[in-house]
Amino acid sequence: MPDNDIPRQLPAAAGLAWLKTGFALYRKNPLLLTAGTTIFFVAMLLLGIIPYVGQVLSELATPIFVAGFMAAFRALDEGEELELPHFFAGFTNKPQQLAVVGAVYLLLSILIAWVALRLGFNPKALMEAASAGDKINPQDAQHLLQTTLPILLLTLVLLIPIGMATWFAVPLIFFGGAGPFQALAISFRASLKNWLAFTVFGLLGFLIWTVAVILLGILAYALGPLTGIFFLLLLLMSWSLLFATIYASYQAVFAIWRGEDQASSAPEFSL
Repeated sequence: MPDNDIPRQLPAAAGLAWLKTGFALYRKNPLLLTAGTTIFFVAMLLLGIIPYVGQVLSELATPIFVAGFMAAFRALDEGEELELPHFFAGFTNKPQQLAVVGAVYLLLSILIAWVALRLGFNPKALMEAASAGDKINPQDAQHLLQTTLPILLLTLVLLIPIGMATWFAVPLIFFGGAGPFQALAISFRASLKNWLAFTVFGLLGFLIWTVAVILLGILAYALGPLTGIFFLLLLLMSWSLLFATIYASYQAVFAIWRGEDQASSAPEFSL
């Protein structure tokens, strides 16, 4: 039966389904998807080293690249052959609207960083303590932990709404034709509506990543100098899977599935 209650509210088990669907999509062409993720990281690195404006440019470009991955997974989902131009589809389809999402994310992140600094967060002291290792005074380490941990936890809490607002924003713009601010608002509402599914998704994703890192650490003795290469491959695969789950969750929450009465029309969004 067609479900026009968009965004849909899905059960908690949907979080597991997104992971399974994302992995199934990734398995269709892991080499090219990993290559696309590598291009993304190299582009972010090159943009980031541009003096003064590098960080801004990388944040603006990120949603545009993510849109390319949405196009790539849509092609795989529909049985089409995946090609490198798919990863650059965001540069020819609504790039300005997508860049606005990156700008909003950047501004909100700067605001949260400012709040953390005002509350006493000292990144320099934290880096010095990390580099000191066992040489740090236990009392100084305890004091640093007591002052830093609450601020880090607050920062994490403040970042959650930003993640909720941006999770669906790119496919809503790229596929659904929503404006950037409309997409951010609808994404937040859809994420809130499906908080149980996102909780399951987050916990399972964290568990899978933790197990993978532990296994890689155990194998490090056998892999030797190749450990770094395998960790890089794990990182690239993880980001590819993350993009795949964004697409899978968008399909589940927003898309009108093929074969239904309204399959040829775009979903209507309301705030």
